[in-house]
Amino acid sequence: MINLSWELLYPVGAALLGLAIAFGLIRYYRRDRSNDAITEAATREEYKHPERYDRTEDEFRDQARPS
Repeated sequence: MINLSWELLYPVGAALLGLAIAFGLIRYYRRDRSNDAITEAATREEYKHPERYDRTEDEFRDQARPS
């Protein structure tokens, strides 16, 4: 009897990888490009003044939560 279990996983893995790449491309091309300028400006500001952004992830999360 021939064991084909590993041989069956290669096409399944290739299909999953293809789906992941397709999903990423779809998300990339459907993104909202109007936010790109805002993101770039915020990144530049953070690099210029890093002391303003010395917060932990929990502090950002608490600030984003509605009261």
